[in-house]
Amino acid sequence: MSRYFFRCSYEVEELGRHLPEADDLEFRFDRPRPSVVRLSKSYWDRQKPADAASAICMAETTEETIDDKMSSEMQFLCRILDELYSTMIPTVAIFRWRCGLAPEGPLDPRSNLKGYCSNDGESWREISMLRGLKISYEIPTGPLPPADVICKDVIELIKTGTQEPLGHQLFREAWSERKTRPASALVIGVAAAEVGFKKLVGSLVPQAQWLVDEVPTPFLGRMLRRFLPTLPVKFRFQGKSICPPNVLLNQLDEAVDRRNKLVHAGQPPPDGDELDSMLRAVSDFLWICDVYAGQGWAHEYISAGTRTAWAAEPAPRKTSRPVA
Repeated sequence: MSRYFFRCSYEVEELGRHLPEADDLEFRFDRPRPSVVRLSKSYWDRQKPADAASAICMAETTEETIDDKMSSEMQFLCRILDELYSTMIPTVAIFRWRCGLAPEGPLDPRSNLKGYCSNDGESWREISMLRGLKISYEIPTGPLPPADVICKDVIELIKTGTQEPLGHQLFREAWSERKTRPASALVIGVAAAEVGFKKLVGSLVPQAQWLVDEVPTPFLGRMLRRFLPTLPVKFRFQGKSICPPNVLLNQLDEAVDRRNKLVHAGQPPPDGDELDSMLRAVSDFLWICDVYAGQGWAHEYISAGTRTAWAAEPAPRKTSRPVA
């Protein structure tokens, strides 16, 4: 029988200035294993964090094991450290919330994550906390338009009092949170699509703005399939229906459904590729809204996949101008 000692630590940005000067804050837990989590202004050896405004979240635990039954030492060590880390994350989150600090600091305040193990509690060896590598592709952006074009357009948009649509602002926040806070990313991403559509309706049919703002509206997918084709859009796509392709609508339907199950039933959010796919659909939809609102240049930022999938239905006879 052998006893192993474990330590894990990371720095929490902007939290140090809220901690007591002398004493550490100590939290003792029984599950998922007996452990102690501390918030401090310095490490165990009294070293300071890289940023003086940061705090240190540290955790310790021990584990006994029978050597000849331990199938893989590294697998065993990583499992314990991961369990320790899984206790530290909610400790910091709940601490910030309980102390009224939730709005403070960056969305993901963690940095400099380290894990250690020891056979005697005196000599420590570092264990990598990297558990794998996942490639995630950003939304592709093409080359900038010619300088004279972009300068002319920016000046004109500012002169006319045009602001970046709120839907795009929300989407940027959702996309930035997708890896660290998938639940927030999903909720904000769906809100971005809903806001984008409501703003489009208000710009095209001003007398309907109050209605879409104040009256509960049907599911987004139903509105896009039934109401969107009736709008007097300012630009349209040649040879294509006003309603986006079914593959995009289905992705938005799934995003709304998962958002509702998350918010109302507490179900877990999608993550990884599934969440990325939903958010990319939101991005395409927001650019489509921009086109329909009169920003013809926005069609350049709709993904090739969505444009290829668009059903080539006969264009309704409307006065909107073609852009592609």
